[in-house]
Formats: sequence, structure tokens, C-alpha cells
Amino acid sequence: MAPRESISMGQICCCVRKPIPGGFSWRKLTGWLKWVVLCRCIICHIVVWFGWFFIILWFIFLPQDPKFTITNASLTQFNFTTNNNTSTLHYNLALDITIRNPSIRTGMYYHRIKVSATYRKKKFGLVTLTDSVPFYQGHKNTTVLHHVVLQGKQQLVKFGQHDVSEFDSETAAGVYNISVQVTIWANARFGKLKAKFFTPGSEYGQLIDCKLKVPLSVNNDTSAGSGFKATKCGDVHIFLDS
Repeated sequence: MAPRESISMGQICCCVRKPIPGGFSWRKLTGWLKWVVLCRCIICHIVVWFGWFFIILWFIFLPQDPKFTITNASLTQFNFTTNNNTSTLHYNLALDITIRNPSIRTGMYYHRIKVSATYRKKKFGLVTLTDSVPFYQGHKNTTVLHHVVLQGKQQLVKFGQHDVSEFDSETAAGVYNISVQVTIWANARFGKLKAKFFTPGSEYGQLIDCKLKVPLSVNNDTSAGSGFKATKCGDVHIFLDS
């Protein structure tokens, strides 16, 4: 007597209705088992067809994450004072931020952009761009945000002796290691289709970190040739993180 073969996953998932070797066929399934197989079949087909749909759509539009570059940075004030074990940083930093959209068919709509900075892991300065944002950036397009200014003073309560030593060393060299954080709230547009990757009203957006070496401008020289080299920011993962 030939051994009785069971139903394979491929037959269940693909709804193979031909008789199975050993005399067992679709028609011999009980009522509840037919419903189980039918549900599995429907789910498998939905997953497969939607998977192929998104793969084809992805290759048609070929979305790429935007590229951020700090093309110019001018630091005209960067010093701190100490009073009652509390250090206060006085700063004046102006930035030109270049955003490049390399996608062939995908546009980006920027709802909100915030810029802040840190020194020795201590945050200072925060500005929300209002003059140039919101804006739409088409495919294969470059946008420059000119003269983004972080200016004021910030208390550095935990600015320790080691931080003071590093600050003095960088002051002697005339170049400071400053990290700039650009936070964006953006949507992607595929032709007339608008995909929401970040809710404009949400608290958190996509953060891009830019590690800079900024020379102190002498005599308030803010020209582009003051010694700063254009610096690419960290990778953006809008499409991967969404």
C-alpha cells in the first residue's frame, strides 16, 4: 500500500487543486479545512501581488534620500565666561546649508526645518527656519538655505575642566569642532502622489548630523574664503526609516 502523502505548503498557499498522489485531493477536504486553505490562499496572493507592485513602483521612481552639505560656516564669536561654577558660552555662527535631491522622479516637500548645534556634547543655539520654509524641491534639484544664524548665549552647567582644556586648545588653533543638527519634517511626492513619511505636526522629525571644523573668523570676516571647507552631513534615511 502506497504511503499517504500530506498537503505541502506550496499546494496550500498556491491553491493547487489537482489531485495529490495517494488519492487525496482538494474535493476531499472537509468544510472547515477548505476555509483554512482558502484563507491562506487569499493572504498569500495578497502578499505576493502587493510585494510585486511595490517592487515595480520602487524601480519606476527610484527614490533616493536627499543629500545635505554645509557649504559655508562663519564663526565670528565663540567664547565663554565663568561665574559661580557656571560657564556661559557666547556664540555667533552663520551657515549656508545646501540640500540636493538626487531622485529622478521623486520630489520632496519640506514642512519644517530646525537647526541646532552642539559643542563638546553640550547643546547651544536653536533656530526654526521660517523665511525659506516650507518649500517644495523638485527632482534633480538643489536648494541653498542662506545665512542660517545661531546667535546668543547658552549656560553650560556641566562644562568641566577637561572641556575647558579642549576649548583652550582649539582656541589656540583657531578651529573649533562643532556639530550641527538639521532636523526636517518632509513628505515625498511621486508625481501627483504625495506620500507622508513624517507627520508635519509631530514632535520628532528626521535628524541629520553635520560634524564641522569651523575656524574663528578674524575681524568679523564672514567671507566664504575664511578657511572653512564644505562638509557633507551624515546620511539621511527618509525612505528606509519610513
